Amino acid sequence: MKKYSLLIALLLPLLILGQQESYYSLYRYNMNVINPAYAGAEAANMLSLTSRRQWASMDDAPSTVAMSFSSARENNVGLGISVVSDNVFIEQQTFAYVDFSYKLDMGESQLYLGLKAGGNFYKADPSLLSSYTGGDPTQVALSSFNPNIGAGAYYSASSFWVSFSIPRLFNSKRDVDLVVTAKDRVHSYVGGGAYIGIGNGLILKPSLMLRKVKG
Repeated sequence: MKKYSLLIALLLPLLILGQQESYYSLYRYNMNVINPAYAGAEAANMLSLTSRRQWASMDDAPSTVAMSFSSARENNVGLGISVVSDNVFIEQQTFAYVDFSYKLDMGESQLYLGLKAGGNFYKADPSLLSSYTGGDPTQVALSSFNPNIGAGAYYSASSFWVSFSIPRLFNSKRDVDLVVTAKDRVHSYVGGGAYIGIGNGLILKPSLMLRKVKG
């Protein structure tokens, strides 16, 4: 029995997957957070506030607060900011970015290209974890700022839209000279949606968003 328990304890970490960046229920209303090309694409000025709690009945459950603002400027330029605060157990991280977009007018449709620049304020306190042995060298507080850049494209037509973005292009190390290895991994987002008139002034807006990250 002990042999099986040891084998399970060794293999289980290889089978477990978990999220690193926060999830949103409605990506369509948080596009600025993941795609800089969306800045100024939908309105002259747009403000979005989102709060999400997962597993609300559990202590230290994941909680996310996101804020984004974008503005359409002159000469086909869009500007925006996005701030995301994400807390999970011993980890606290705040993503803060400035967005820039440029619109290519294609007649009945528009193509927006965008860049995102900023970084992640990351903090973690492993000392809050239970340990069977004292003085674990990995249980020291982490605090760092990891700068990064991102890019995206957003295509908008009268009856549909398509989005592709990589909000953070580089794998940034979260630790310095520690035994553990932690990184901000690259996340890729691709999505699209349609506008379907169903009569009496009603419009159905189905959409789909896919996210890919290593591991």
